[in-house]
Amino acid sequence: MRRGEGHEKACPSCGQMVAQEAIACQCGARWVTLQPLGSEFHVPRMGQPLAAMGMIGLALVIESIILAHEVYVSPFVWTEAVGSMLVYLARVFVPVALLVMVLAYRGWRQARRDPHRYGGARLARVSMITAMLVLGVHVGVFVTRIPRMIENGRLRREAATRANLYRLAWAIEAYKRQYGLYPRRLIDLQEMDPSLKPAVDAWGREFVYNAISGDVAATTAPMPFQRYQLISKGPDGVLGTEDDIVLRDDVLLHAVKDGEERSAR
Repeated sequence: MRRGEGHEKACPSCGQMVAQEAIACQCGARWVTLQPLGSEFHVPRMGQPLAAMGMIGLALVIESIILAHEVYVSPFVWTEAVGSMLVYLARVFVPVALLVMVLAYRGWRQARRDPHRYGGARLARVSMITAMLVLGVHVGVFVTRIPRMIENGRLRREAATRANLYRLAWAIEAYKRQYGLYPRRLIDLQEMDPSLKPAVDAWGREFVYNAISGDVAATTAPMPFQRYQLISKGPDGVLGTEDDIVLRDDVLLHAVKDGEERSAR
């Protein structure tokens, strides 16, 4: 090796050897840097933890605004308003909370397995815990309100059944005005209006119709009502039980177990 050869470097343009400290070659080529670049700075990926935190944060803000509005418009029954709204909003925010938990868990796993490439493990844990709390609140309120929801559903069906009874009674009276007699069967109402479909109660069962009156042909023994009665078999679908809904002479009655009947309020 010649003296000084170890302190020389080759020009990348022409290949001529030049001094190590030279910044230019005789051919005109120049070195951009005097020394190699150091190791590059690496920014860990935090996409999924950030997305999870952003989603759950936005969900909490929106839900808080909605609940605050409900409390404002219903200050005297705000607990009932908040409970009902939480059950209603569950159809939107429960899926959001589940999605946040999935994203947060995946981000946490990536940060644990490869901390040099992925970060945000703490952010992922906070997002997951927050989503679990949101999910727990909605599920808890929903479970506590199940009996009330069942009762409300029963009341709505009874109200719909009573409305159908009155509509059917109006059609029977219209038949009486047109033909002078009450129909012997509900299907006879189609003689007045062929497009009239058989009326059913809220449980999808047809009403029981009894026409016993001096205005109905082929009538035999007298009955404790003057014209007709319509009966819905109620939720159990069994005739003669206490949940039957009876319309007799335009008066709503409820059957009881001993065979008697009481007026509906």
